[in-house]
Amino acid sequence: MPQHSQPLPEFDNPPVVETVLSVQFDPLPSMRTAHLGLLWERYKSSFPTTEERPPLGAVTEQFPEPPAQRIGLQIQVPESFPAPRLWFTTQRGNEMIQVQNGRFVKNWRKQGAGEQYPRYERTIRPGFERDYRIFLDFLKEHGLGAPNVNQCEVTYVNHILAGEGWQHYSDFGNIFNFWRAENITPPGLAEDLRMHLRFVIPDATGTPIGRLHVDVQPAVTVSDIHPMYVMELTARGKAGDELLFFDAGREWIVRSFKHLTTRPMHRIWGIKE
Repeated sequence: MPQHSQPLPEFDNPPVVETVLSVQFDPLPSMRTAHLGLLWERYKSSFPTTEERPPLGAVTEQFPEPPAQRIGLQIQVPESFPAPRLWFTTQRGNEMIQVQNGRFVKNWRKQGAGEQYPRYERTIRPGFERDYRIFLDFLKEHGLGAPNVNQCEVTYVNHILAGEGWQHYSDFGNIFNFWRAENITPPGLAEDLRMHLRFVIPDATGTPIGRLHVDVQPAVTVSDIHPMYVMELTARGKAGDELLFFDAGREWIVRSFKHLTTRPMHRIWGIKE
């Protein structure tokens, strides 16, 4: 992976509302739904609320990429009824663990305008490692085997609210520097922006180890229907053993977020020069 001499960009008030760290592993043959219920006992004191959700599908970055995957076609024929994915959530709802046979996910979610992003090095990464270790110990204790991690994901979700550097969805040029709106007829000024960008993440030798996915779409806040752009950046791949990809993926996300957004917005978010 390329090494950067410059420190990572840092903002006093970044628009981050959610972070996700996820490991995907080969399904464990002996793991059953009943084990997930037993697992909750390990987390219950800190994550007292639980929900059942459909399982997440396996996603792997491949090089070269199969044609069907490139154009977004995925056909899966289940051999049996899929086991559920369980959510374990804190009382406040600002942290969540998701577990299924093949995935372990940890989310931080902003709750209320006053909550600050807790920072990757101090809280996000150490919190994941602590809770993932509990999961590994549980698997060992019940003879379920050690997971063979085949992919890691880092996701940052940003809510960029109108009124802070822009007013209308057509003002996306004020926010993002990878697209400029031209007021020419036809077609005229674009009404809004919806995009999916992909970038290859190489290692130090130039060999691809993953991809960075960037999604941008207009939306509104649930509480007061306030216009915003949602910018979601996901780095997915594998570098060496276990969780090594996390730090590289997070670095790609943070540096790319700065390069893909404008300097006036950086000042609004309180960039540290």
